[in-house]
Amino acid sequence: MSSGLGLDKDVVRLLPHDQRWIALGKRECEIVTRLLGETARDVVHVGSTSVPGIEAKPILDIAAAVDDDAPIDDLVARLCAGGEYIYEGDKREDGGLLFVRGHGTFRTVHVHVVGANTEAWSSYLRFRMLLMEDLAARDRYESEKRRLARKYPNDRAGYTKAKSPVIEELLGAEGAGRGAHES
Repeated sequence: MSSGLGLDKDVVRLLPHDQRWIALGKRECEIVTRLLGETARDVVHVGSTSVPGIEAKPILDIAAAVDDDAPIDDLVARLCAGGEYIYEGDKREDGGLLFVRGHGTFRTVHVHVVGANTEAWSSYLRFRMLLMEDLAARDRYESEKRRLARKYPNDRAGYTKAKSPVIEELLGAEGAGRGAHES
């Protein structure tokens, strides 16, 4: 994959948003949808590369919703067919079944497969929409990502774990705001 996508799996580096990432994300969603076939309920480009104007690690994050009872072996066989993706394991609440595209330790795409009726799927969609629609939330998240990228430049796991509180905070505020408008 071109357009500056990719990082070593331990490296944290943020780049200015590249509009080509949107088209590449769409293409990647089409690939995942084709590979999953009838097991796919929805496939969406999520994460910062899907949000114009926000700095991001140059790795596409794709979330795929499948039936909650879809057999893991079947999902692995479908996504790993032809060497498209490599299965990295079940990250459970930290991203579902994780598949990566890349070579060696270099990653260009992460595919997170989760149940269609899970909180994980709902959170992926809600957080993406929040970043697309709420400039203050986007700025808060980007500021925290910059701070954490400086703190964890060679510790992706530490960076990802340290981002969780701000994501939860923003999703909690979004939920509180929505509830206030609905009542």
